[in-house]
Amino acid sequence: MRILAAVLGRPIAHSKSPLLHRCAFAALGLDTSEYSRVDLGADELETFLDDHPAHTGFSLTMPLKDRLVDLADARGWTIEDTAELTGAGNTLVRTGEQVQVANTDVRGIVRAIAPHLAARAPGEPASLQASRATILGAGATAASALVACRELGIGHVDFLVRSPDRARRVLELADRLGITASTAPLERIPESALVISTLPAEAAPELRWDDSSTAGDAPVRVALDVAYAQDSAFLAAAAAHGLRPVEGTAMLVEQAVAQFEMFLTAARAATGSPNSEMPPETMSGDELRERISTAMYAALDHPGSESGD
Repeated sequence: MRILAAVLGRPIAHSKSPLLHRCAFAALGLDTSEYSRVDLGADELETFLDDHPAHTGFSLTMPLKDRLVDLADARGWTIEDTAELTGAGNTLVRTGEQVQVANTDVRGIVRAIAPHLAARAPGEPASLQASRATILGAGATAASALVACRELGIGHVDFLVRSPDRARRVLELADRLGITASTAPLERIPESALVISTLPAEAAPELRWDDSSTAGDAPVRVALDVAYAQDSAFLAAAAAHGLRPVEGTAMLVEQAVAQFEMFLTAARAATGSPNSEMPPETMSGDELRERISTAMYAALDHPGSESGD
């Protein structure tokens, strides 16, 4: 079985996707598989996809995410609800004539946060149902964070924004999801069970925090910074105020694991008769995900293991 994939975007030289996916290939013994990076603008996407029909799939970053969903809609491709709801897609996979588009950022956020919620103290509730979350920012990643909040059982979201007009998209999405939402200036973080910063590291201001020993109906309090800079002032402040900090690398890896699983499923289907002796075929779904996840986290700890482009 062979996976042929690439990450597309502009700029793209900084992308860690080749490092993550290549290390997963090595961990699964998929020695003939390839993962590259391609500098590509939104107006070039359609032609590029048509010119590369042999690829199993692609990871997409800015500025291609919105364009991918528009293209999928125009061509009648399958659009997962993660991409349809957010209007952004970061993954394309091909299975024969079928093309599927998804936004694995949603699964990445959920998987990054869920283990911390599972590690609750005795007597704490098992979910964030009816709790509130605070999301910093209102762009495409904030939309992904909002859908993730739905998956985690959040009932209300406060969006902290510089311009309320820019929050219209996420407020409309919250209404579709059945989540109540409000906007406030990017100045103070109210007591929340979950706080997610979707701001670039250099754009995150110093904020005031409302301290509380509990947050609504859920004592568990978690903070995620989707930016994966080494030192996050936002997470340092969150920890000082009693929240469990989750680094952006967790979301980065978990969304890549979800992508890899989609690539693997498509490649298996394309072979028609998978070799039962290959390790990916003999592992359970949980074992396979654990092997992929372990390889990707290790890759970030030892980045020199990446092979060249």
